[in-house]
Amino acid sequence: MLRRLLLPALLAVALGAGGCRGRSPGPPPERFVPAAVRAVVVVPETGRASRELAALHAAVSAFPGATAVAEARGAIAAQLGFDPLDPKGLAEAGVDARRGAALALLDAGGAPPRALLVLPVGDAARMDALLARLARERLGADLRTAEPRGTFSTVAFRRAAGEPIALAYLVTQRTALVSQGPGAADLVAEAAGLAPERALAGDAAFGAARRALGDAPAAVAFAPPGSPLLARAWPVRDGLALGLSGGPGGLRASAAVLLGAREPSFRALAGGGAAAALLARLHPEAQLAARWDGEPGPLGGKLVPMLSRADRARLAARGLDPQRDGFDLLAPGVALALSLSPGLELTGLTEATLRADPLRLVRLEAVARVKDRERARAAFDRIAPPPRRPRAARAGAGSPAPGTWRIATPSGELAWRLDGDRLALAGGAPGALDALVARLDGGGDGFRAPTRAAGAALKGGLGGAVLDVQRLVAGVRALPEDAFGTGPSGFVVRSVVDRFLEPAARLSAVSLGAQLAEGALVLAAEVEVMPSAPQVRP
Repeated sequence: MLRRLLLPALLAVALGAGGCRGRSPGPPPERFVPAAVRAVVVVPETGRASRELAALHAAVSAFPGATAVAEARGAIAAQLGFDPLDPKGLAEAGVDARRGAALALLDAGGAPPRALLVLPVGDAARMDALLARLARERLGADLRTAEPRGTFSTVAFRRAAGEPIALAYLVTQRTALVSQGPGAADLVAEAAGLAPERALAGDAAFGAARRALGDAPAAVAFAPPGSPLLARAWPVRDGLALGLSGGPGGLRASAAVLLGAREPSFRALAGGGAAAALLARLHPEAQLAARWDGEPGPLGGKLVPMLSRADRARLAARGLDPQRDGFDLLAPGVALALSLSPGLELTGLTEATLRADPLRLVRLEAVARVKDRERARAAFDRIAPPPRRPRAARAGAGSPAPGTWRIATPSGELAWRLDGDRLALAGGAPGALDALVARLDGGGDGFRAPTRAAGAALKGGLGGAVLDVQRLVAGVRALPEDAFGTGPSGFVVRSVVDRFLEPAARLSAVSLGAQLAEGALVLAAEVEVMPSAPQVRP
């Protein structure tokens, strides 16, 4: 099966390698792909994909340790016989860079899946020469025959007379349909004669996914509802589309999770919070900032069931319900900031130690609004019961202020304060909560997104998050040597960490966002590359 997919996959790489703008007349590639496809990758405009891929390849090739990426272009060119990122080479191969292309994986009735490659033809003679050469050089098939299939005539290549077909193709409507293996001639003929109502181009699920992703992706991968690839992935069982685009500034990826009958439960997530203003008051040196502007209650309804049975039992033993005592208390608009603990020690960091003291790993701040103050106070009293003391006794100087709860840990304290309906929480050294409250009340600067794209991720939609990679790299490099252990093992751990830090230092930010579209939940991620030599901020 891998052998049958190799040549179409290599050719598919070439699809995204043109240089012309605009589109010439001709059907989109999904017109020849059946709606019952197992999975498909569609490149709407190969010229645009080429430009973005070439720019991204150049940017990533400059990363430390990216030798394999830098060499990939030459390796693919050697396999194909031309450079797929060179417009001249692509034109000589007969590919029309102004149109789209596709690579589809089709079920074959119990047999291994078959690949169908849809290529836009700019020069039929050159395309024929390309396919004949690849059949000969890559598959050892130089015997060419004409194979009639219904009203279509296919071109087939075999290794010798009497042997199965190795590669077959036909050209229709300025489009080449290519497949590999014994049934290739039948497959391309079926694709050429595909009725419009059975084609992916008119499929409702595919259309919804494309609308949800918008025009930004240069390439779209799609698995429809019922695809065997999604059978065991229940969150995406109603269909999934992945969009990808890139350039010298970085990589952008998005996912459209089709919702089907689940859409009403996801619509309940919409809340209209305004956490961006709260984020601007969180710690100015935070490495990760996140916000949720949707309804926390319905979000908890989807997340709490994912907790392990042991975790739920542990909470229940303390009389706590994460849905009742957490998500249901909060109003839309939650802001969170995280940073690595300056006292982090990687040695001895286990799940058990983190359960006992999560502040060994991170420092955190969070701000939210509660829906019901009395219910919130009752829940907080269950989480951190107030100390017992005589009724007539007065609060000592070290006692928490009214509306303040604290849980001490070996690395600091987790403290939170309820002031009206505003909930402020801080985890770190004693005094962290007071510093947060002072900022919330207007004292001092707060968090700022490191880039414009990162700032956009912290506004609109359901929620978003931003990782300030430069600040994270600086934080890891500032850790003392003994944070990685001592002796030879500590040296090895430090070396492994440094291998990740070197390429990470070329990144400025990683942004995530979530929003609802018609019939879909859209998740987006953007990885931004530093525009010049890295200058890690303190």
